[in-house]
Amino acid sequence: MGADVCFATTEDLLEYFKDHTEIDFDTETEGFDPYTCKLLSAQFGDAKNQYVVDCNTISMQEFKGLLENPNICWNMQNAKFDLKFLYHQRIVPKKIFDTFLAERVLTTGLFRARKALDFLVHKYCGQTMDKTVRGNIHREGLSKRVIIYAATDVAYLGEIKRKQIAKLTEQNLLKAMQLDNLYVKVLAYIEYSGFKLDRDLWIKKMEKDYANLDKAHTALNDWIINSEFKEYIDTQLDLFSEDLKCRINWSSSKQVVEFFKKLGVDTQIKDSKTGGFKDSVDAKVIKPQKDLSPIIPIYLQYKGYEKVVSTYGNSFLKAINPVSGRIHTQFTQIMDTGRLSCGGKNRSTKEEYINFQNIPATPEDREEDMVYARDCFIPEEGYNFIVADYAGQEQIVLANQSLDKDILEFYDKELGDMHSFIASKIYPEIGDDLNQIKKNHKNKRQIAKSAGFAINYGGNGITIADNLSISQEEGEEVYESYFRAFPGLKNHFAKAKQGVLNTGYVEFNTLTKRKSYIDFFDEYKKLEKRIREYGFWDRYRAGKANDTHEFRTELRPLVKDFFKYQGMMERKSLNYPVQGTSAEITKLAGVYLFNHLEEQGQLFDTWLPNVVHDELLVECKEEYAEELAKVVKDCMEKAGARYYTRVPLKADPYIGKDWCH
Repeated sequence: MGADVCFATTEDLLEYFKDHTEIDFDTETEGFDPYTCKLLSAQFGDAKNQYVVDCNTISMQEFKGLLENPNICWNMQNAKFDLKFLYHQRIVPKKIFDTFLAERVLTTGLFRARKALDFLVHKYCGQTMDKTVRGNIHREGLSKRVIIYAATDVAYLGEIKRKQIAKLTEQNLLKAMQLDNLYVKVLAYIEYSGFKLDRDLWIKKMEKDYANLDKAHTALNDWIINSEFKEYIDTQLDLFSEDLKCRINWSSSKQVVEFFKKLGVDTQIKDSKTGGFKDSVDAKVIKPQKDLSPIIPIYLQYKGYEKVVSTYGNSFLKAINPVSGRIHTQFTQIMDTGRLSCGGKNRSTKEEYINFQNIPATPEDREEDMVYARDCFIPEEGYNFIVADYAGQEQIVLANQSLDKDILEFYDKELGDMHSFIASKIYPEIGDDLNQIKKNHKNKRQIAKSAGFAINYGGNGITIADNLSISQEEGEEVYESYFRAFPGLKNHFAKAKQGVLNTGYVEFNTLTKRKSYIDFFDEYKKLEKRIREYGFWDRYRAGKANDTHEFRTELRPLVKDFFKYQGMMERKSLNYPVQGTSAEITKLAGVYLFNHLEEQGQLFDTWLPNVVHDELLVECKEEYAEELAKVVKDCMEKAGARYYTRVPLKADPYIGKDWCH
C-alpha cells in the first residue's frame, strides 16, 4: 500500500468491490462498548486499494447490502470486536475469516504465541506496522496519518489469510478453523446481547449475604470468647464498650493457621509450585477434619459467605450498561482445552468483566428467604428464558471416544445413574441394583463419582485419595479397580497418552482434528534423550545410593523434570479431548441456532445472554417460546450427531422466567 490519500465516494467504493469474493475489513471506534462508544471509521480493502469511511458523515447503512452479501467473505482481525459494532447498526455479515482466531487455532497450547495484527503482518508479510497513532484517533480525527494508519489495518489481511490457510491445511486444521469462523458471529452476538440483572433483587441478595457473613463472624468470635483459649481474647476494654473481643482476624489465613494448629488440625498441603509443603486453611484441607472442633464448620460457613460477598457484590451493579440496561461480558473463544472462558480484565481500560460461566447454580435445598445469584438474572418484560443443556455431555463424549463395552452397556440399557453404575463395577459385592446402591451405599457411590471425575481428567490413585481424604493405598485400590472394571477405557487412555508423547500435541477428535500443542515438548524430548543415554540409570542409582553432588544437583532434578513434564502431557491427553470436543459440540449447536434466528428474522428480537460449557441460554418473546425451545433442542442434538452417533447426545430445554440450572 502506498502513502497517497485520495478522496472517493460511496459509489466508488461499492463499484470497486462489487465483484469481489473476499474483502478485508476493520473499524476504528471511540472505545470497546458498541452501546456507549461511537464508530469512527470503517475500512474496506484488498492488497491494492483501501477505503476509509468517515462514519461521522456517512451511515454504515450505505454498505449494508455489501456487508451482508452471502458471496463475500470478510477477512477481519479479531472479528468479534468489529461484529458487535456492526450488530449495533443491525448489520450481520454472512461469511467471516478471522486471522486472529486462525493464529489461535494454529498455536493452541503455545503460551508465548503472539496473535496481534502487527506481529502477524511481520510474520507473514515481512512488513513493520506503526501502531503509535492508535491512542490519538478519537482526539485527532481522520487526519492524513490516521487515514493511512486505518487503511494499513486492511492492507495485509488477505495475504495473512492465504498463508494461514496453507498452514491450517498442512496441520489438518481447516475444519477446526471453519467452526470457529462460524462461531465468532455467535459469540459476538452473545456479548452484544448481554444479561439483564434485577438491580433491586441483587441489592436484597447483597444485604442478606452481608447479614449472613456478619452472623457467622459473630459466631466465630463468640465461640472463642466462651472457650478455654483465653490468649485469643482481648481483655483490655475501652471507654465505649464493655464487650470482650476476639483477637483473631478471621480473614487472615496466617492467624487462623496458628489457631487451628492448636486445635490439632493438620494444615499442611503440598505446594504445587515448589513441590514442598505449606500451611493452608482452604476448605479442601480442613473440611475433612471438621469433626475435630465445633468451630471448624462455623469457620467454613464464614469463608463461604466471605467469598460470596467478595465475588458477587457491588461489581455486578457497576457492570450494568447505562444504555442497554444489561451486563455485557467478554469471552475468550479458544482456550488450550478448546473451551470458552469468560470474564477477565480489559488490558486497555483495566475494566473487570463478570464471569457468567462461574455463577453458581441455585441449590435444590435452598434456604428459606435466601436470594441466590441466579435468581437475580431475569428476562425482559414479556420474554421467557429457554435453558437447555446436554445430559451428561462429557461422559457421553468419553463413551463415544473410548467405546468401552461396559460404559456402552450403561447407555444402551438406559440404566440411569452413572455413579451407581461405576460403584457396582468397582465394588461388585454391593450388587448391580443401581437404585439400591444409590440408597444404601452412598459412600461407595461418592467414591465412584470422585474416582470417575479424577480419572477422566488424568488423575491417579493419589488424586483420588486427596479428593476423598482417604489413604493413598485405598486411593490406589480404587484406581486399579476402576480400570479392571473398564478395560476398554484403560486401552483408550493408554493410546491417548502415547499419542501426545510421540507427537507433542493432543488431538481432540477425528472430525475437526483440533490440536493443543505442548509448549514444553522440545524440552521434554531433550530430557528424554538424556535419560535414554547408555548408563544413565546406573549413574542415577549409584548417585542416589551415595548421595553424590551430581545426583543432587543434576540427575535428580533432571529426572524430576522429565516425569513432571510427562505427567502434565498425559493428563492433558485425557482431559483435553473430552473438554475440547464437548466445547466444539456446544459451539456447533450455537451456530445452528444463530443461523435459524437469522433466517427467521429473529435476531435483535431474540437474545442469547449466555453460554456455559454444555448449556445454551436463550431469551425470547413468550408467544414463541414453545416453538423455539423445540428448535433449540433440535440444534443441540443435531450438533451432537455431527460428532457421535453411537451414544447420542440429548438436550432437554426448560422454559420459564428463571435461570434454572
